[in-house]
Order: sequence, then C-alpha cells, then structure tokens
Amino acid sequence: MKTLILLTIVTLFVTAETQAQSSSGSGGSRPWLLSQSAAARESKRFTLQEWLENKERRNMMDMWLSMNTPTPYEFVIGGSLQSYRLDTTTGGVNTSQSYNTINGEVSAYAKFIGLSLEHTNNAEEKFNDTTGIFNLRVFGNTVQGSHLTLHYGLRTRTANNGSYRLNQTFPAVTLQLYIMKYFGIQGNYRGFTPVTESFYGETSADELTYGAFIEYGALRLFGDVYQERQNSKLNNVETNYKREGARVGLKLYF
Repeated sequence: MKTLILLTIVTLFVTAETQAQSSSGSGGSRPWLLSQSAAARESKRFTLQEWLENKERRNMMDMWLSMNTPTPYEFVIGGSLQSYRLDTTTGGVNTSQSYNTINGEVSAYAKFIGLSLEHTNNAEEKFNDTTGIFNLRVFGNTVQGSHLTLHYGLRTRTANNGSYRLNQTFPAVTLQLYIMKYFGIQGNYRGFTPVTESFYGETSADELTYGAFIEYGALRLFGDVYQERQNSKLNNVETNYKREGARVGLKLYF
C-alpha cells in the first residue's frame, strides 16, 4: 500500500514537471497552471496603454500623409508676347500687315476640373479679347504633366472705338506631352461657333497653337506657333482674315 501511494506521488510530480517544461520550452514564462482559454482571453484584452500607443502611431501616420500627399489645388499665371502677320482677302484684293500683341492668363484647378481667364490687349489692331474657359482634364494627374484636357469657353472681342462686340463660344482640346523631365510639347485647337454680327456679318473662325517648352521647377518658358482663321460675309461680300505668327512667354505653376 505504501509502495502504491509512493508511485502515485512520483507519477504526479513527473507529470507536473513535464507540463512546466513544455510551457517553458514553447517560449512562455507563464505558470503551467494558466489554461489555454485564459491565455486567449489575455491576448484579446483591451488596455488603455495599447490604445494610447496605437493612437500615437495613427497621428504620426496622418501627419506623414498630410506632408507627402500633393494638394488637389493647382494655379497657373502666365504672360506672352505675340508677333504675327495679318493677311486679309476681300473681293479678290489681298493686303498684309504685321502686328504685335500682349497676352495674359490665369487658371485654377481642383483635381481634374479648372477655370481659366485670358486677356489679349491688341493695341495695334485696336481690339481686346477676353476669354473665359471651363476645363476638364480627361487624362493626366496634373496640369504640369502630360495630359489631355477638354475645354468649353466664350471669347468676347471688342473694338476699342466701340464699333463692334463679337461673342463666340467654342469647344477646344489641349494635348501636352513631356518628352523628357524638363522638356515637352503642347498643342491647342479651338473651333469657334458661327455667329452673326452687324460689323462682320456671318462669322466663323478657328485657332491653332502648337509648340514646345522647357521648365525649371515651377517656371516654364514656352514658344508657340500661332494661327487664327476667320471668315466673314457681310452684304454678300466675303472677307477672309488669317493671322499667323509666333508666341513666346512664361508661366508660373503653384
């Protein structure tokens, strides 16, 4: 009987020691009496310390994202000097004369939608152009990058002496491609809606510009070839105007 009791005590001791060594060998320092269900509850336990640590990490991640995420807003300011030749054909009679003009523009974008305002002061031909444009970028992430943009606008051409006011809406498209990191090409086409006006009569027109640019940071230097064609018919007399020349200027992006 004593032998049986002694064997039972030894067996219990060996079993307990084996379980303790197994728990220690698995990397845990917990007592062998800690059950699996208790360990599972401990792993899921919410603590204020962990919540504060996670909150601090989230705040740091939000700060990093705010510092490294580009702003959705873009602004462009530009100006250019344009030199061109005006060829006029009326009733088979051709005339040609050279002119210079100054252009300015400003644009504001929110992601892929933008608005532009352009103004041309043509003191030599004695008229001004004021143009408002709605822009929709259908390809590209930024206005200072490769992109394809559709436009719809209104150009108002007024004579300085007040003899006429020509309002023309137009759809347009712009394609801009970066060939290298700081060099690219661009093109813009506008097709003006035909209108009838007392000074010009029945008038239709279109405009094409294309050229190249180089950049340094936010500053762009560009040069374009410019062409505008206008056909007017008044009292059965047809007049064709063709303006061809070059445009050089600067743009600032921010």
